[in-house]
Amino acid sequence: MDVGKLFESSHTFETDRLIIRRLTPEYALEYFEIASSPIVSAETIWNRHQTLEDTIGYLQRVSNRFEKKEEIHWGIIYKETDKLVGRTGLIMIDSEHEKAELGYVISNQYWNQGIATEATYPILEYAFNEVGFNRIEARCRTNNVGSYRVMEKLGFVFEGVLRKQLKIKGKFMDQKLYSILKEEFISK
Repeated sequence: MDVGKLFESSHTFETDRLIIRRLTPEYALEYFEIASSPIVSAETIWNRHQTLEDTIGYLQRVSNRFEKKEEIHWGIIYKETDKLVGRTGLIMIDSEHEKAELGYVISNQYWNQGIATEATYPILEYAFNEVGFNRIEARCRTNNVGSYRVMEKLGFVFEGVLRKQLKIKGKFMDQKLYSILKEEFISK
């Protein structure tokens, strides 16, 4: 596996409706609009962004983790409006075991339009075929139907429920765990 490929340059992907490019602090205003939504943050482990400074701090942490080769996030740009509508990316990258975790967030104004699936597919393709990952995992709260439907549409396999696995907003929550293996992705 050559995890360095993820970080040696800014890989940009394009689909019919989307441009997927590295998420950087220059997107602070647009990302604040997404992350400050109580509807969007309701199903996440992070708290709703209250101020633009919250978003700037978050995006700086994302950039620092990219520089340390720990994770990478791509912003999802909707071509028709040239607007940032979400993010997708690989976190918890584990080179030794050739795996990572997938994470994504979409503006609630763009839910149920296949945006997360469309944006994430080329990233999985790159991760498996170019970088050489063996496994990509993804988790969501058990009641987050929209999120686990994205995983299912991408070909992820449900592995089980991680009971009270994360403390989210002060309460322990169950998480659904999904994964996809390189051979499963290639055979699709």
